[in-house]
Parts: sequence; structure tokens; C-alpha cells
Amino acid sequence: MKCLAIGDVHTKQWMLYEIAELIGHYDAVVFVGDYADNWNTSPTQSLATWRLLKNLTQDPKVHAVIGNHDYAYIHPEIAGRSSGWNPVTFTLLNTPEKKTLKDWLLSLPYKLEIDGVTFSHAGITNEWDGDESVYGLWNDTSPIWARPKEMGGHITYKDIPQVIGHNPSKEIWNPAPQVWCIDTFSEDQQNNAIGDQTLLEIVDG
Repeated sequence: MKCLAIGDVHTKQWMLYEIAELIGHYDAVVFVGDYADNWNTSPTQSLATWRLLKNLTQDPKVHAVIGNHDYAYIHPEIAGRSSGWNPVTFTLLNTPEKKTLKDWLLSLPYKLEIDGVTFSHAGITNEWDGDESVYGLWNDTSPIWARPKEMGGHITYKDIPQVIGHNPSKEIWNPAPQVWCIDTFSEDQQNNAIGDQTLLEIVDG
């Protein structure tokens, strides 16, 4: 099996158009979360990015997991608790007209396994207790929020092959022997690229 993994999108719709051209070359294409929010972008850009990705996932080969920036907009009890959270984006997404889009976001898993590799936004850790409630996933050890020690966290990853985002970095790197961090598309506050915009290709696990 040949799989393509894509790091945090953060409203960069051009990424989705370019990746759409690559889908036919792969058995699976996986996005690892954080599709909304970017420095100096509007709420409509977050909504448009979600819609584009939703359309891409109509292809059974295309998969997406939820990121913390997306999760904060679909659960009112944690609204406003994520950096970059925009109240207008929240209001727009939670209108009756956007119900189909919100339902799609609610359907996104927090983890996904393909060909022996686990994909999540922030990684499956030894410290997380497995609580899948809203607050259970909204904590520093969970698969949508954990950070490695190099990024100020205090977690250890389960010893399984994993692909994660959530940690803006110059290039793809290994926070643990079997963990690949691919958040290479994020930007700083002036919208300068932090990383080298590399994608990860996985062949036969």
C-alpha cells in the first residue's frame, strides 16, 4: 500500500487543490487535522477550507482526522479555549445552514489506522487515559493536544508507528523512534512559512 500523509493545513486551500491532483497516485491520502485558523485569515477562509476538504473526503481513499483547532468549533463547552479561535467562525459554523458541514466535522475521528500506521493530530500517548469525552480529549495528554518534550510537553508516545502534526517544525522529524511529525506547512504571525512544506509518503507501512 502507498499512502500520502499531509500536515496541518490551517486554511491553505491551495494545498487541497494540489493534493487533489495526487490522489490517483495513492491507495490512501490522510490529513492529520487543524484545517481552520491561520494568522490574519478570515472566518470565511476556515469555512471554505472545511468545505473543500469535505468534498475531497467523498473519495473513499481520502481520510481526515480532527485537530484541536477544528474540535474547538464543534463543541460549545470548550468554545474559545484554543489559540486562534474566532467567535465569528464559531457563530457561522453553528447556524442551521451549516449543519451538514458541522455534522461532517463531528464525524471526523480523532485517530485512524491504515496499514499498521496510526494517524492522529497529536499522537497516542502512554499518559492519556483513553477518555473519549469532550473534556477527555481536551487535555494535554490526548491525541488532539499532546506535545513532545521538545515542544514543551511532558508525554511519551505509545511504541507504535504513528504520524502526527500539531507541532510546527522546519522539517519532518521524529519526536520518538516510531513517530513522525509532519507539521511543515504552518506559518508565523507574519504568515511566513515555518517549515519546508514536505509531505510524508508511506509505503507498505
